[in-house]
Formats: sequence, C-alpha cells, structure tokens
Amino acid sequence: MSQYLVLSKINIQNANSIAGLTWGFPAITNFLGFTHALNRKISNKYEGEYEAELTGCGVVSHVINNKVYQAKPYADFEFLQSKNPPVLSKHKNASPPIIEEGKMNLTVSLVIELSSSLALTTDQIKKLEKTVLDLCYRMHIAGGTVLSINNAKLLSASTEEQHRNLHRQIKRLTMPGFVLLDRSAYLEEHYQMLLEEHEESSSKEKPTPLGAWLDFSVLKFKARPQLIEGQSEPDDKTPADWEYVSKPKPGYLVPLMTGYKAISELYEAGEVLNTRDETTPSRFVEAIHSVGEWKGMHSIQSISDVIWRYHNDNEWYLCRQQNKKDNEKLDLRTQEQTLKLNEALNLF
Repeated sequence: MSQYLVLSKINIQNANSIAGLTWGFPAITNFLGFTHALNRKISNKYEGEYEAELTGCGVVSHVINNKVYQAKPYADFEFLQSKNPPVLSKHKNASPPIIEEGKMNLTVSLVIELSSSLALTTDQIKKLEKTVLDLCYRMHIAGGTVLSINNAKLLSASTEEQHRNLHRQIKRLTMPGFVLLDRSAYLEEHYQMLLEEHEESSSKEKPTPLGAWLDFSVLKFKARPQLIEGQSEPDDKTPADWEYVSKPKPGYLVPLMTGYKAISELYEAGEVLNTRDETTPSRFVEAIHSVGEWKGMHSIQSISDVIWRYHNDNEWYLCRQQNKKDNEKLDLRTQEQTLKLNEALNLF
C-alpha cells in the first residue's frame, strides 16, 4: 500500500535562491529539510498516534521569480540587494550594511512520501490534513515565508486500479508544473566517456569531474575555421563560424546541488563550539553538485520515481531519487518515458 501527502500550490516569498555554486532555484536539501521538520512537528503533536514517517518528497515547480536585474542588455544578472536594517535609530547618520543574499518568490507543490500507510477514518484524515496546513503556515521553506497553500491531501492506494487513480489525483493537484528529476547517471556516464576518449587520444590533460559537470552547466560555443584554398591549418587571421555546443544529453538539464560531503572527522557532541545543540555529533562539510532535469508532470509514469530521499554513505550525505527496493544500489540510471501532452490529459 502506498500513501502520499500532497501539498498543492505552496506560495513562498523570499526563499533562498542560491544553492552552492548555482542559483535560480533552492537546493533539494531545503525541501527534504522541510519534510524532516514537518515530520518532527507531527510526531511531537501526536506522539504515538501516527507511526508512519515522512521519508521523502517530490518537487513540482509552477512559478519562479528571482529577484534580479540586468544593468544593461546581455549583462550578467545581479541580485537585488537591500540595506538591513533600513533605519538605525542609534546612528541615523551611519549607512546600514548591505548583506549580500539571493532571494526569490516561487510556487511549488510537494508530494511527500509516507514510510508506511496509516489506517485512518475520514474524520481522522481531515483532522491530519488541517493539522498539516496549520503547521506549514508556521514554518519556512528554503528560508522563505509560506503565504498560502491551495490544498493538503492525504492519498492512499493498495490495488493496481487504486494506484492508477492515485496517479491521476496527484497530477490533478500538481499540474501544470515541472518536476525536478535526478540525472546523476548522466554525469557519471559523461565523465566515463571523457576518460575513454582521453585514453584513446594523445592529450595530456586528464578530464575531471568538474569539467564533466561544466559541460552540463555552462553555455558553450566553438569556432569552426573557414579555411581558404590551399590552407590546411588556421592562423590568427582565419575567419571562423561560431557554433553552439549542445549538452551531452537531451532534455532541460540544469546544474543541481544534491547534498554534502564531509571534509573533517566526526566530532563528538559538545566538542565543537557554537553548534546547534550539545547532544548531536557534528562535522564540517562542503556542497555536492550534480545534474538535474526539469520534466513536465504530465509525462511522469510513476510517482515513486520523483521522490527524493536521504542517502548516507559514510562521508557522503546525498539526496537521491531511486526506488525503495534499490536503496542499497549505487546505479542511479533511470529509463526515460515520455507521453505527448494530449495523451497524458486523456488519462484524466
């Protein structure tokens, strides 16, 4: 039996737009962090009443509005900044500092997975949905304020027919929108291909994972020299046509922050000063970047495929999308399945 908690059309103001080396959309760790915080609040409020846990979530984006501007056409985008606090009562003649930050307004839907199904009556389901809404309005998502939520629905399915209906219900609540998918396998495959090409060539510069990641992340052009008759090699005066270099894989691929890697040993609780509490071990980490893909929600064939879950492997703290049965495996390759929009709409 499967059970999902769907938070439909969450309107968030002033969320953090910067994620590690990237910007434009919050890191996936922000949404899993919200899911974990919501799970703890529900557990504290109904201690012992609900045994299921919120183990992962899928992210569907509807509207994004980064607070940026361009100083002139074709210039880099810059974040809008403000001086905080705007007025200093004690020092009216002093200029308040500018704390650089990237903010955005966005509307997303979250499809939250439950570890086990809850056997609840209709009244209990309505009570839980109302409780979730009340809790969400008191929380932050990616550092942003929750302004409104269209709906909170607890959906269940056990038979094959019920799973089909569940799939349709979730699509109704989250369309139109684009779901964020994990494409770590693309990065691994591209890096291995670069290594093979390096072994076959005479180049001395060995490919790096960073270079492979940049192939998915940056806008690239290459020059195709226009050789004149009798010219075998281009020189400084040879004209050239500039051509766009497509990404290694098709799809709306974007750079993505997917977790952290430890850069220090694990310290015992209370050993590091100024930590959040004195009961939890701590260590220093750095952000991990990978590749993601935005895909229309109408083309998704299985809801479990869009759920991000925590994965811990010694020094690695990652967010991954993979089936529960494959949590022990390292292969993150997924089989792409697409549907035409009209065919998908006919499912409803």
